Amino acid sequence: MHRFAAVAVVDVFGRLLMQERGDDALHDPGRWGYPGGDLEHGEDFVDAAVRELQEETALRVEASELESLGIHRFRSDSCGEDDELGLFAVRLDVGDDDLVCGEGRQVRFVDPESFTGDQLHQAVRLTLPMTLAWRAAQERSDFVCLTLVDPRGWFLMQERDEHAPVWPDTWCFPGGGIVPGESLRAAALRELAEETGIVLDADAPHDLGEFRVESPLGRFRYHAFVAPTELGDVDVDCREGRQIVFVDPATLTDRPLVSSTERVLGALRGWAIEHTPVPPPDARGFAGVILVDRRGWILLQERDSNPRIDPDCWGLSGGHLEGDEDPAAGALRELEEETGVRLEVGDLHEVGAFANDHRASYGTWDRMWVYAAAVDLTDADIDCREGRQIVFVDHATVSDLRLTRGGEGIVPAFLRSDVYASMAL
Repeated sequence: MHRFAAVAVVDVFGRLLMQERGDDALHDPGRWGYPGGDLEHGEDFVDAAVRELQEETALRVEASELESLGIHRFRSDSCGEDDELGLFAVRLDVGDDDLVCGEGRQVRFVDPESFTGDQLHQAVRLTLPMTLAWRAAQERSDFVCLTLVDPRGWFLMQERDEHAPVWPDTWCFPGGGIVPGESLRAAALRELAEETGIVLDADAPHDLGEFRVESPLGRFRYHAFVAPTELGDVDVDCREGRQIVFVDPATLTDRPLVSSTERVLGALRGWAIEHTPVPPPDARGFAGVILVDRRGWILLQERDSNPRIDPDCWGLSGGHLEGDEDPAAGALRELEEETGVRLEVGDLHEVGAFANDHRASYGTWDRMWVYAAAVDLTDADIDCREGRQIVFVDHATVSDLRLTRGGEGIVPAFLRSDVYASMAL
């Protein structure tokens, strides 16, 4: 009987250490298997597992660290004899850079479920369900995250790319693992700085608490922090993933999220209701009106190259409030000045007050009050007195337009609102 031992090594990301066997391998050449090999004279399974793991990968473990996944007997397809495998498992905080390939073509951490059955060593095919079940039951290391909330109430998030070790092409908050001896808060601040270049004071983050996360890669503790900010996308240096940007939380249902991020969202939304930063009392005031025609199309202005704010972008008809001017009165005045359309206050429906990032122009976040009105008008009724054109736009094509910074938040929010729904019948 052929007797051999192998070790299923799982890293902190839940990946499995696998060896691509060489063409000269006696069993299943060219296929992927666990690090392992034959028992030497006088060895038991666990001693052979420790020795083979070191010889084939340079990883050193103590016998006491290995958890037995049992002795497995099967008939070898490739050699035509009876095999007896002693399989062990261990979770290690190591990565590909810690490995030295001592046998076969390569050894590296992989997602074992990305392989087809004919790519795997027979012993792996037979025991992989057991290995994956063991992985799912493991308590992984602590992880932390730290997101920022801007005056719009948007969350700083990272879009992971296809190279992420786990959960590729999904969205999450900036964060990662904890260095031994590091506090949760210090880890969150360090991860934010490493991934975005943003450095916060130690007392800036608010603690949202610990979240227990269950996933196919194992159970783990996830500690979340949040901090208010007046920064924007231009202040973020994306050093990891595809992009790191502020995201409208209303759009998160349309994005694939990491499971830990989903767990934190409820607490984060609750915090944001009370703590989202607001523009200062001396912030500039703006007001605008969105007209909705009988088709449900909305009136937007294409700005020309002259404005100080957002040239060559599409936005609302509107502008600065004068002195202590009432926002609704100011919105009506701006509408008439820019389009020639005269409405009464009673025609308006309040959409809301929004924070606009005007730091590039004025150095501040400012307020804009937005109103809407249903009208029986067409483009022919609009006298464009400012900008390149002011026309009714099909709501289905708005996402194709280059919107002003304020419009990026205001227009989608309006199109999702009950106010718009009541007008677009």
